[in-house]
Amino acid sequence: MLSAGDAVGAVPEPMVDWRDVLQRFLQKAKTDSRTYARFNRRFLPQGLYLPTVSGERMGDIVFAVDCSGSIDDRQVSQFAAEIRVVKEDLIPSAIHVVYFDSEVTHTDSYGPDDTLDIKPHGGGGTDFAPVFTKIEEMGIEPVAIVFLTDLYCSSFGTMPDAPVLWVTTGATEAPFGEIVKMEA
Repeated sequence: MLSAGDAVGAVPEPMVDWRDVLQRFLQKAKTDSRTYARFNRRFLPQGLYLPTVSGERMGDIVFAVDCSGSIDDRQVSQFAAEIRVVKEDLIPSAIHVVYFDSEVTHTDSYGPDDTLDIKPHGGGGTDFAPVFTKIEEMGIEPVAIVFLTDLYCSSFGTMPDAPVLWVTTGATEAPFGEIVKMEA
């Protein structure tokens, strides 16, 4: 027979699908209309009948891709796959990819009809502050900034006007923004 303490310990930790959090986070930035005239096919295998989304295209999104020495090729491949899904599902006006380690090492911008080519650039330490500086220098006014990172850094910079989502493979604390743990 289980005691009350054993029963509580036996309850598994709640699992949050980070992909759902990413999609919800970015959906908040989109002006659209929803209709049940056609169901969203992406969720049908899960038994969910959700509306399709139509309407205005989402504004610019910035993806900041951590290319520091603690990020491996498998993680960069996962980051690239998620950027592709966002591009296909949400059709932003532009996707700006900012590669960084202790500095911004490369940037790419893609329109709705462009093919993404996500490749790591860098490999040093980590500093998030230069990403925000680069976004300002480029004159980008994103509707959202998504960091794909292990969050192992103590230099976060100043909180920007745009909402920030930290999709992390490691640490789980940041001084601002929303954090979601990426599980493979």
